[in-house]
Amino acid sequence: MKDETRVSTLNRAIRSKAFTLCILLIALIVLFTVLGALNDLKFFTSKVFISILQDLAVPAFLAIGAGCLLVSGGIDLSQSTVGAMAGMLVAVGIEWWNLPWAVAMLLAIVAAGCIGIINAVLVNELRMAPFIATMSMTSVIKALTMLTATDGNGSLKSVLTYENATFTKLGTYQFGGVVPLTVILLVAAFVIYGLMLSKSQLGRSIYMIGGNPNAARLSGINSRRISYFLYVNCSMLGGFSGLIYTARTKQGSIQALLTDQFTGMTAAILGGISFGGGAGGLGGAFMGLLVIKTFNKGMLVAGSNSFLTTVLSGALLLAALTLDYLSIRRQRKRVGA
Repeated sequence: MKDETRVSTLNRAIRSKAFTLCILLIALIVLFTVLGALNDLKFFTSKVFISILQDLAVPAFLAIGAGCLLVSGGIDLSQSTVGAMAGMLVAVGIEWWNLPWAVAMLLAIVAAGCIGIINAVLVNELRMAPFIATMSMTSVIKALTMLTATDGNGSLKSVLTYENATFTKLGTYQFGGVVPLTVILLVAAFVIYGLMLSKSQLGRSIYMIGGNPNAARLSGINSRRISYFLYVNCSMLGGFSGLIYTARTKQGSIQALLTDQFTGMTAAILGGISFGGGAGGLGGAFMGLLVIKTFNKGMLVAGSNSFLTTVLSGALLLAALTLDYLSIRRQRKRVGA
């Protein structure tokens, strides 16, 4: 009986998205190691892998926020612009308003949370489609960021540098000169949110809301309250991503996180979180993010054109969405049968 259970567990693990992504990751490492060698460059080194983990930090929090929301059947397209706004608020707060870094950071996170509340109101109270509501908020947030970055003379500072060594450590500090603080933070966040989704009552409620909203309502789950939590959480994690970006680059930018606009969502869907809600987990999202960033770093080492890398990253998102759509359609056919 125990042997049958072990075989069943092994079969489920092999069929999982995380296992598939693990095989893909190994294949990418081998491929780029060979391509790097052809260009007299080394890919399979500890320095490269630490660099990949550092690159995960900004999109990691985007992926967690987007992933939790996708599981519930929601979506937030304003997340990366919230991050840019938060980063600019910190830079302006420190450089122009002479605020202590902790106060500026708190102000940015609170502002991000307020955007999440507005998104939740648009979706739950005004019954707007999440896609439309959050896409519209993107334009509003961009305008607010530009207003924040406009000085007393009316000049827009698209990039604003600041001087604060303590806040900068959030994005640059390394334990023992090897392990970046941001890597520890992202691993801790994935573990905490992963356990929340898989082990807590809240997590089970989120899955039920995404998988069967009517059943969730009939079972007494307060879908509206959970939706508010998820939208605020998504925006605040987006804001935190912006803070890490600003701390690493030592500047606020209205174009911050532009290249990561869909990275978090792509990683979540690639890792098995269904666009239709009710399925997937953050373990797969982490593996998806690792595959994406390994691919990007490998293309750089291989000497590829940056525009080609962007095109292929977009193709990866399209492929992930297509596979998710086909999976949802197969499930609906089985239910209908």
